[in-house]
Amino acid sequence: TPEHVRAAARAFRVYVSQGPPDTDGDYVVDHSVLTFLLGPDGLVRDCYGQSRTAEELASSVRRHMETYEPLPPG
Repeated sequence: TPEHVRAAARAFRVYVSQGPPDTDGDYVVDHSVLTFLLGPDGLVRDCYGQSRTAEELASSVRRHMETYEPLPPG
């Protein structure tokens, strides 16, 4: 639902905005350009913007995979 999208955007601190509809009712969505790496536990482990190269992103993901430790049961 639109409410769920707004809540997710707030939780991840991303910008999202629906543009004006065209004559067919279609619209463009403007949004932040971020990619989030989530661990198996659902926690955000890293965030990648446009300035990161594919090699940097791949290296970061590999490093997170190699060093991942689950949080102890709470």
